[in-house]
Amino acid sequence: MAVDRSDDFYTLLGIEVDAGAAELRRAWRRLALRWHPDRAGPGATATFQRISAAYAVLSDPVTRAAYDRRRGAAVRRSAPRSGAAVGVPAAATRRAPGVMLVRLTGSLEALLACGIARRAGGDVIELFLNPQEAAQGGMVTISMRVQIRCRECEGLGAASCVRCGARRTVDELFSAWLAVRPGLADGTLLAPSALLPGMVRPVSFRIRIRERVAT
Repeated sequence: MAVDRSDDFYTLLGIEVDAGAAELRRAWRRLALRWHPDRAGPGATATFQRISAAYAVLSDPVTRAAYDRRRGAAVRRSAPRSGAAVGVPAAATRRAPGVMLVRLTGSLEALLACGIARRAGGDVIELFLNPQEAAQGGMVTISMRVQIRCRECEGLGAASCVRCGARRTVDELFSAWLAVRPGLADGTLLAPSALLPGMVRPVSFRIRIRERVAT
């Protein structure tokens, strides 16, 4: 079975998977000039949003690494398997479109301050979408500080460990990459596409849909 690459970020930007930052910027600028709605007309808006989302993910090393892991897993899952389930509702398998949900993307502290997110306890963060965002779906990237087990002393808390100072853990910046499929129901629990190795308390996100949400 051929792998559907119509929404692959590298394909959208016309670059190879090992492209460097300079090549990525050149590709983005070339496509942005071509597809910006001010230049190409309103009909180009969807395409411009897709390439903008692709560039936003690939230009950040953390989100790019998470995307690469998810992309590799998708390729492996595309191989045909005997006894595959049939009759699965289409809505259950729809993928998140290549559009960044900008209002929901940013630092966790900023989203909490704006009322767009809320800590629900048990390492669950509630994320408030409006009905249009929930129906459309898209990608969300939320940055936060998390604790990971110290790699220098392997989490043993050695007194001689310079990195953690015998605390066993260190704080590290984590970008949680979420794929919001179109039509997700209120209360759906999402896990980031990839976690940092050694994360002490993995975080998950509960989708909440509200008619009126913070802007």
